[in-house]
Amino acid sequence: MKILWLAPYPHPLETAAHPVPWVGTLANLLRQEPTVELTILNWTHRISTPVDEFDRDGMHFIYLKVPTVRKDILTLYQRRIAIVREYLRNHYQEYDVLHLHGSELQLPVMTAGLPAPMVLSVQGIVSEYAKVVPNTFSMLKFLWTMAGYYERKYLPTVKNFICRTHWDKKHTARLSPGCRIYHNWETIRPEFFAAADQPRPTPTKRPQALFVGGSQVIKGFKEMLMGYNLIRAKVDIKLIIVGRLEQADVQQVIEQYNLGHIGPDDVECRPFQTAAELAALYRESFCLLHPSYIDNSPNSVCEAQLVGLPVVASDVGGVSSLITEGETGLLCTLEPETLAQQTLRLHADPRLQRRISEQAQAEARQRHDPAAIVEQTLAIYESVRQSFQEAKLYPPPTFAGSSVQLQLA
Repeated sequence: MKILWLAPYPHPLETAAHPVPWVGTLANLLRQEPTVELTILNWTHRISTPVDEFDRDGMHFIYLKVPTVRKDILTLYQRRIAIVREYLRNHYQEYDVLHLHGSELQLPVMTAGLPAPMVLSVQGIVSEYAKVVPNTFSMLKFLWTMAGYYERKYLPTVKNFICRTHWDKKHTARLSPGCRIYHNWETIRPEFFAAADQPRPTPTKRPQALFVGGSQVIKGFKEMLMGYNLIRAKVDIKLIIVGRLEQADVQQVIEQYNLGHIGPDDVECRPFQTAAELAALYRESFCLLHPSYIDNSPNSVCEAQLVGLPVVASDVGGVSSLITEGETGLLCTLEPETLAQQTLRLHADPRLQRRISEQAQAEARQRHDPAAIVEQTLAIYESVRQSFQEAKLYPPPTFAGSSVQLQLA
């Protein structure tokens, strides 16, 4: 089966970028399937020719030259959309199924009207994400609002979706009435499975909490520090922050909100980590703090659960599809007090820590089982292809009020 992915898989010239973890991991699994020929289509402004096409790591790659990021935004993505759409119109018939990874990058606009079997994996619903950005006049708010416009207008042109959580299924059904929704979880990088198979290390004398959102506002950076200040007032826990940030970013929040319980030795900032490094941090830590404003199925929560690290996360978006309160994690709100309360509750109760660690890990192993996800992915491709062929032979009658068909693994 010849599969074309439209996916955020960076060109080799983009040395600072890496494939989205669940995209790259699933690609590596599918390329090992003898029945699959996988081609990945993406775009970049860094190449010198209109099309750069090559084979690498058992996959075929096609990159289209598009405007720079700045020009792309200034043209409201129209030039990039036109370039990719024109290429697809000339080549879509070479593939059995088109797989679109995400609705936030205007992929439904590029494929609208193509008479081809296609399915879209929902990463998040960007039109919903835009609603919760705290700064009304931020660039993030503008970009997500613009992306949300395209999402709302063109998502109804897609009739097959792969969803993960109760939240993305609900919004997908609302945005594309009458669609078919398949269920499949994301793949997790093998380094985290390897870490899950290792015995838990001896706890450090000073427990450490982990936050992997850098200084991102939408990940609750400010709320996390405010909650940690309340935690630090009661117990001696160190905080490690991973991602794009400087120590000055931490100090600015401390001074702005008078977080007097956070001392100079309490917070350690680390840059982006490899999968192996991040897995090691999960194993060394006491818990993961995840007070995000919005999320569907956050990768960091899934990875932490797989390694056996208890998670305290805000109950937003699809997070409660991953966490059962008190059983596979602890849920809080965006109020720093609730983050602190749940973390202190976890710290004070070793039996609760063990129960959450063991139950979350067992559930995550099953949820993210690579063989099951690959099997379901291939079954979805075949179902989408067959449904498309049957629709061509026997077009369904037009009627109002068609319902969503939810197909679960």
